[in-house]
Amino acid sequence: MSDKTIATLAQRGVKLLSPQSISIAEDVDLGRIHGPDTVLYPGTRLAGDKTLIMPGAKIGQETPATVINCAIGPKVSLKGGFFEEAVFLERASMGSAAHVRAGTLLEEQANAAHAVGLKHTILLPFVTLGSLINFCDALMAGGTSRRDHSEVGSSFIHFNFTPFGQSGDKATPSLIGDVPHGVMLRSRRIFLGGQAGLVGPTRIDYGTVLAAGFVYRRQHGPDQLVVGERVAHTTRAFTAASYTRIADKVALNLEYIGNLAALWHWYERVRLSEASGALQQLYTQARETIELAIEERIKRLGALAAYMDESVANLRASQSPRPEEIARQERFAREWPTAADRLASYRNFCDGDDPQCQALLAAYRQAAGDNYTDRIAALDDNGVAAATSWLQRIVAQATACLSLDS
Repeated sequence: MSDKTIATLAQRGVKLLSPQSISIAEDVDLGRIHGPDTVLYPGTRLAGDKTLIMPGAKIGQETPATVINCAIGPKVSLKGGFFEEAVFLERASMGSAAHVRAGTLLEEQANAAHAVGLKHTILLPFVTLGSLINFCDALMAGGTSRRDHSEVGSSFIHFNFTPFGQSGDKATPSLIGDVPHGVMLRSRRIFLGGQAGLVGPTRIDYGTVLAAGFVYRRQHGPDQLVVGERVAHTTRAFTAASYTRIADKVALNLEYIGNLAALWHWYERVRLSEASGALQQLYTQARETIELAIEERIKRLGALAAYMDESVANLRASQSPRPEEIARQERFAREWPTAADRLASYRNFCDGDDPQCQALLAAYRQAAGDNYTDRIAALDDNGVAAATSWLQRIVAQATACLSLDS
C-alpha cells in the first residue's frame, strides 16, 4: 500500500494498524472508505469497486479479514474471515473464521459468533447466530431488541441442497418469521436449538422453539415448543428425477419470493426515502442484494420446473402413478414460464401512490428516534397496521402467480 493511500485514509479518519500488512486493491474507491473511528487491523485485505465502509467500522480485530465488494455500515464489526458481496447494516457483527458470500444481508445489530458460513441469507435486526453454523438460503426475523431477539444455537445447519434432479435441487429456501411482521420489530422471537438442522424449504412461525439435537423437516408454529419429529426409518428404491408433493414445495418457494419482494419495496419506499450520502449507498447495495436473492430463487424454481417432464414420466411408469400428483407437475411445467415473468416484475407489485404505503411513510417521517430501529419502534399502531397490510399484499401477489392446488 502506497504512502499516498495511507495518508488519504488517515485524512478521512481511518486508522490503519500495521499498514504494511494491509492490502487495498487498486479498484477500491478510497472515497467510499469513511471515518472517523474506522479501524483496519493487521492482515485486512480490501478489493472491489463496490466496497463501502462507513464510520466506526472495525475489520479484522481477531484474525485477518478479506472484504470484496461488501457494503459495511456504521459501527459494524467483522472480526475475521472472508466476506464477498454482502451487506452489513449498523452495528451488525461477525466473529472470526466467518465465510460470508453473495446474497447475504445482516440488518441492524444482527450478529454471529465464530466460524459461521452464510450465503443468500437475510437476517433482520437483532437476529443472533451462535458458532459453527451453516445457514444458506434462509430469511430470519423476530424479536424487538438486542435483549429480545430470535436466535440460532451453535452447530446448526440449514440443509439447502437435495439430490433430486439432474444436477441437484436448491429450490429449498426457508422462511423463519416473515417480512410483513418482522420489519416492524414487534414479533415474538424464534429459537432454533443447537446441534440441530432444518431441511428446506419450510416455514417456522413466530414464538416457536425447536429443541436442540434434532433435524426438522416440517412447518411449525406459531408459539410451539417442538422436541423432534417422528420420522419413519425406511429403505426404498430411489430415483433422482421422481418428485412428490410438488405443490407444497412450489407454494413455499413462492411465499419466500413474495417476502423478498416485500423487503425490496420496504427498502425502495421506506429506507431509501430519506437516506442520503453514504447511508443511501449502503441501502442501495442492500436493495441490490435483495434483487440478487430474488433472481436466485426464480432461477432455482425454474430449474425445478425443468425436472418435471422426467419426473412425470417416472411417475407414470411406477406401480402407483398418483394421477393428481402427475397433473400438478404437468401444470407446474406448463405454467412456469408465465409465472416466472410475473415474478420477475416484482418491482411493479406496489404503486408508489398506494394509500397504505403513503400512510406508513407519513407515520415513519413523524416517528421520533435517532436511528432506523428507534423510529420503527416508535411507529404508532396505525402506521404498523398500514405497513403490515401493505407488505402482505405484496407477498400475496407473488403467491398468486401459480397455484397447483386450485
